[in-house]
Amino acid sequence: MNPYRTIWLSPKRTFTDFVVNNEHQSVFALPIIIMGLSLGLDMTPEISALFDDEFVWWSLLITIPAGIGTAFLILGLIMPGLVKLVGRIWNGESTMRQMVNVYAISSIPFGLLLIYQLILFAIGEDPLLDRVNAGLSYILWLWSFGLLIIGISKIQRFSYGMALLNILLSYLPILII
Repeated sequence: MNPYRTIWLSPKRTFTDFVVNNEHQSVFALPIIIMGLSLGLDMTPEISALFDDEFVWWSLLITIPAGIGTAFLILGLIMPGLVKLVGRIWNGESTMRQMVNVYAISSIPFGLLLIYQLILFAIGEDPLLDRVNAGLSYILWLWSFGLLIIGISKIQRFSYGMALLNILLSYLPILII
């Protein structure tokens, strides 16, 4: 089953199949790269403003790798590690690879924001996430968060309420910092 196609209309079945067939599954890096590209495009106008008043093309050489690296650090290491660590309190059964894959798969709907940013970039506007339609951004964030709850409940073998509590308690150290 291809999670890039099935996550849209049948997320429960996608994550259930993912848990069953995940012994040697590689990490889904494409959604993390897409999130990194979006973050890099969001940083580009600020980096350009440091050097000149107008857009500097070579600033993309700084911001795109920095955005992808930041996305891999946050979505590939920090957040899945915290959720897995907090999930051990209630005897969660996931591995780190499963947790990273759930974070990557649940962020697939955010790829639509990158398309919106690329359209803004193509017409000459700043591709900031602030310029993206707030309603669309909020709906995609809710959709991704719901997918994350479903995915964590499947891989940790929790109920949806326990999965939500697991996520919220793992975000608590970041909110404190």
